[in-house]
Amino acid sequence: MLIAITGIDGSGKSTQIELLKKFLEKNKYSVAISKAYGKAEEFFLAPFFQYWDSLAITFIFQGLHRQQYISALKEIKNGKIVLADRWDETFLSFHSRFGFLAKHQKLREEWNKLAFESLIPDLTFFLDVPPKVASQRLISRGKNFLDEGDENYQKQIRKSMIKSLAGRPTVFIDGTKSINEIHKTIVSELSKKLKKPKINKN
Repeated sequence: MLIAITGIDGSGKSTQIELLKKFLEKNKYSVAISKAYGKAEEFFLAPFFQYWDSLAITFIFQGLHRQQYISALKEIKNGKIVLADRWDETFLSFHSRFGFLAKHQKLREEWNKLAFESLIPDLTFFLDVPPKVASQRLISRGKNFLDEGDENYQKQIRKSMIKSLAGRPTVFIDGTKSINEIHKTIVSELSKKLKKPKINKN
């Protein structure tokens, strides 16, 4: 099973993924976390972003997303519940607004298929946070080079992400609620999808 937790930068994805992983493991499920990139990749790529053009950067990130797909698929075949820190909606939303691919919808969609092979999460949780709130969170935690704190940028990405999730099994959650409230909502919705008939929510 593939479960994605997504949202704009600063929406609280990483926190909820870690909480959900602990919860599922407590209930005897085998779990793996799937990310396109982490701290190591950020450290390696940061210097190159100063002089690479947007298309070169796109190629690099599609390679990382491809690896995310391969790793996730392997874990799914091994019977694990895979918790994805974002999926292809990030690529689709960004490149529908910015860069070379914004004017080439068909090419954009083909690139996306090459990376993810049309694998869609069984359920996606979209943590919906007002762009202004998300931007403030990024500033308070300390932005890295991958974070975009501009409120207008966040508005555009949010709108595009919601559009890209149309037709997919998606639960939209008010991301301004407390961490515990959001976690409880995720657990409640996910329990409907799990094979085990009963789950300990305590």
